[in-house]
Amino acid sequence: MCYKIIQYAEYSCSHQTVTRQQVVDCRKRDCRFSPSHQTGTHSCGSNCSQTMLPDQGLIMEQFSNPCRRCGGVMNGR
Repeated sequence: MCYKIIQYAEYSCSHQTVTRQQVVDCRKRDCRFSPSHQTGTHSCGSNCSQTMLPDQGLIMEQFSNPCRRCGGVMNGR
């Protein structure tokens, strides 16, 4: 089955922001998310995979400063 790779940036406050997403194609004809999914008449709902595998998250960048949402306010300050 297909799945998503989600790349994150992580800040010193532990918040993460998504920097990039991409779908990894399983190339299976019985996966409705794949460009290889069969196009002819078929019972897609019962014969094809209707869900993707769980997303795979990768922290690609780490910053020593807090995120914009925290705005430098940490530990109650």
